[in-house]
Amino acid sequence: MAGKINKVIAHDLSISPRTVEVYRANLMAKTGSRSMSELMRLALAAGL
Repeated sequence: MAGKINKVIAHDLSISPRTVEVYRANLMAKTGSRSMSELMRLALAAGL
């Protein structure tokens, strides 16, 4: 939710940027979100 790009997240977690993309895509599919902004609204509504 900090708005970091995939490369920065990957570097912070010591994983590949592609892994970050896959994790984001899986999260969006599971929640039914069509965009990152929709996913953020969902997270904020849930109190995350």
